[in-house]
Amino acid sequence: MRDVNAKMRVLVVAAMVGAAVLTGCGGGESTATQPTVAKTKLQAMAKDKLEAAAKRKAKSVTCDDGIVGKVGTTQRCVLTAKDGSKYGVTATVKAVESGKVMVDFKVDDKPTT
Repeated sequence: MRDVNAKMRVLVVAAMVGAAVLTGCGGGESTATQPTVAKTKLQAMAKDKLEAAAKRKAKSVTCDDGIVGKVGTTQRCVLTAKDGSKYGVTATVKAVESGKVMVDFKVDDKPTT
């Protein structure tokens, strides 16, 4: 259990400094709508980035919904570790450039279960 906690702390630190770039969904036409990242794409990117930061596989990452490409917008997700412990994750839009949404992921300090 201590090994898992130590690895999760590494994950928290790495996730705080890392950013994922997500391409906004939508056509090539210019519209007044903001780019968005679909729920499934956000979950997959969060899982990939958090696993890479922790150098450990997670069981899953689930998010409440997708995220709108507006700076400061947040979305809550839950990372489930292989041992079943769950950690809250906050996805925050840091920038939007040419239809690309840049998102930071921050893992909560303590597990939810």
